[in-house]
Amino acid sequence: MELKYDLESITSHTVANTTGIGRGNAGAISLRNFTIAIDSTIYAKTAQIFRYNLEKHFNLPIKFLIFTHYHADHIFGIGPFTDVVTISSEQMIRNMKSKSIKDQYEIRVKEFQKEDPLAEGVEFKLPNIGFNEKLIIYDEDLHIEVLHTGGHTSGTSIVYFPYEKVVFAGDLIFANYFPYAGDPTCNPNKYIEALEIMKSLNAEIIIPGHGVVLKGKNALDIYIEFFKNFRKSIKNAIKENVSPEKVEIPHTFDTFRDELKTRSIEHWYKFFQNE
Repeated sequence: MELKYDLESITSHTVANTTGIGRGNAGAISLRNFTIAIDSTIYAKTAQIFRYNLEKHFNLPIKFLIFTHYHADHIFGIGPFTDVVTISSEQMIRNMKSKSIKDQYEIRVKEFQKEDPLAEGVEFKLPNIGFNEKLIIYDEDLHIEVLHTGGHTSGTSIVYFPYEKVVFAGDLIFANYFPYAGDPTCNPNKYIEALEIMKSLNAEIIIPGHGVVLKGKNALDIYIEFFKNFRKSIKNAIKENVSPEKVEIPHTFDTFRDELKTRSIEHWYKFFQNE
């Protein structure tokens, strides 16, 4: 079967694939003289098609690839982009260099290559450049802002394109799903702060790490409310000595994956228990 990775035009300067074919969404922003890709999918094969279609769509060279966080479904497809400058937060690079994550992911690459026929060529490779807090990339009259927010992971970043009021949210948003918030480096309070930072940008389009594109300046309200209620439910459970598996959580969204939901509840419970 032919592998496809088509790009949807979100605005005149932005594209994305939100079909889930690459396990996580990926997209790009074109400026005047070059294009900036955002995340690489989990497969080198989808990343290769992504790059080909991206260069064809905008007819511009790809100068940068920005990673929103270190999870496999956003970084394993780096191979076809090794000739461009790869960027992430400094904290993401520290995450990837930590022994626990480095050892885990090196094993995961080998296992993934054996288990999945599409996994040939996947890599666990550090970005070229790290930044602290905020990075701005200019090209004539256009620019993008990359903001290190933390939350989903301690190294999570978002990418904002002011000209068209578009935000690439990474996995801070699982559109219409209970999100994964159980990474060992996830800070629940920072997660909510990150969503509020996104809200403050007054973006009109939010491209999530998973799921469909969100539109409208109030699109984030339901997610902010959900996480605040989620935090409240966890804290109440701890106060009332209710075990994690019996925590009553908001029934706002469908479940993306049961195991990720369970790990998120357990992580938030442990975080606030030790706060």
